[in-house]
Amino acid sequence: MSITRVAKIVGVSSSTVSRVINNHPRVAPSTALSVRQAMESIGYTPSDRRPGPKPAARTQVGATNIGFFVLGTTQRRATPAFESLLHGVSVAAERHKLGLTFKHVRDFQDLTDRMLGGRINGVLLHGALPIPPNAADIRRVPTVWLMGNRNRPEWGDQVMPNHYEVGNLAAKHLVRRGHKSVAFLNLDGGHWALHLYGHAFCTTARHGGAEAVAIESERELAGGYWHEYSAASVEAVVQRYLALPTRPTGLYVADDMQVAVLQPALQRAGVNIGPGEVEVVSTNNEQPYLMGLSPKPTEIDIRVESIGHRGVEQLLWRLAHSSVEEHLTTMIEPFVVDLTAVPAL
Repeated sequence: MSITRVAKIVGVSSSTVSRVINNHPRVAPSTALSVRQAMESIGYTPSDRRPGPKPAARTQVGATNIGFFVLGTTQRRATPAFESLLHGVSVAAERHKLGLTFKHVRDFQDLTDRMLGGRINGVLLHGALPIPPNAADIRRVPTVWLMGNRNRPEWGDQVMPNHYEVGNLAAKHLVRRGHKSVAFLNLDGGHWALHLYGHAFCTTARHGGAEAVAIESERELAGGYWHEYSAASVEAVVQRYLALPTRPTGLYVADDMQVAVLQPALQRAGVNIGPGEVEVVSTNNEQPYLMGLSPKPTEIDIRVESIGHRGVEQLLWRLAHSSVEEHLTTMIEPFVVDLTAVPAL
């Protein structure tokens, strides 16, 4: 039985696999992601005739079925933030009694086959995949993009963080802390959403009376949507920071995957990081990346789970209002989490 096989692969009970299949909200995001990855690896698709409980959407004729497709990558190195995004989508799909198909899509033809296969009413998309300009059929499928994808979507609605407010909050925090010279560090300058973080950060900081500089490098070609940064690219950004005539004391790093490698590299280069010295702000509040960092940076939490939940609701709206021509963008407001104020255990 495939459920039993999936359970053995992941190391969980068959009942846990069943709860994931049925989009039960009380399953840890990391566990749900592992189960779905195992199902994908063995090509297991649950049958509507299997015993046990099923989501209402799977048992009703004419039920609404949506797809959540991650483009241009595999499940390897999925970030903690993505687990939260997937959990938000799953919980919202269950709440609205929707059938949900989740899949990593590696090429355009696979995406076309799945979107136009006839069983999916609308799709949520995330990631990066070049879409041919003549793909008119696929653009007619009701679509909502989630998060600030690498390239700005050319069709469909979008639910994403408020990029300008992310950078704005980071700058205001450092200016309030008394920093007169600040810098934005980004190892992925080709990512339009992260670039917007830096633009907003520098603009707000300058309005607040601080000097601001952006130190960005283009993304390396190797690797998928989620990838590890090379030691050479990390070192290049660190050296550019060290070479500044006035070394900034307030640093905003684009995201936690980057701060996990940049902060230790700065400390190895002799930069003293901590209150009253060089202070660091990062984005996403992905705690697994922050393990081992001392001190931990202040975080801008972009509320990824809320983005997943709101994405499902926007897709339902779009399915009911397909004649509306305008492409709608919903931005979720971030908030500051000052981890430096939490005593270390």
